[in-house]
Amino acid sequence: MRRLTSGIAAVIVLAGAAPLGAQQQRPLRQAPPAQQNAPDSFAATPERAQLEAQLRQRMGQVVRRQLQLSDAQFRQLSAVNRRYDERRTQLLQQERGIRTALRAELTRGAQADQGRVGGLLDDLMRLQQDRLDLLRQEQRDMSTFLTPVQRAKYAALEEQMRRRINEFRRRELEPGDGPAAWER
Repeated sequence: MRRLTSGIAAVIVLAGAAPLGAQQQRPLRQAPPAQQNAPDSFAATPERAQLEAQLRQRMGQVVRRQLQLSDAQFRQLSAVNRRYDERRTQLLQQERGIRTALRAELTRGAQADQGRVGGLLDDLMRLQQDRLDLLRQEQRDMSTFLTPVQRAKYAALEEQMRRRINEFRRRELEPGDGPAAWER
């Protein structure tokens, strides 16, 4: 847990490290409940909540500065983010559950249930379409108060942050490669 805490703190610091220029819900098959809610050693702790709040604040500062947002634009962007955050989280959890179920089925080798694998793949495709639909709606909403250039910069910032978080997660999973990796 200490490694994870240090890593999230590093992500908060890195959130503004590089300038931007440098770089309809359909029902889905669900994985068994135990697979949907995989254990997270750092889930729902006060420490995590505090770090997430710091990350959101830091990202807000970076976004505001990089996009040169007015107070009104920043408030509107925050509202749009809140509006779509719950659905985005649901879709990510569903995707994780489907991928876990698919992985479990594939580990059965020749005994894998072809019908179940096909159904899970279909569900994964529908889920990806749902995510794309959500992104389109979010972009439509943002287009009412952000310029196309601001929306493009915002998308680039989100992608940059996603990459950093994924890199952090990858390093956390590698044995012997702890928080010191962030100091390189």
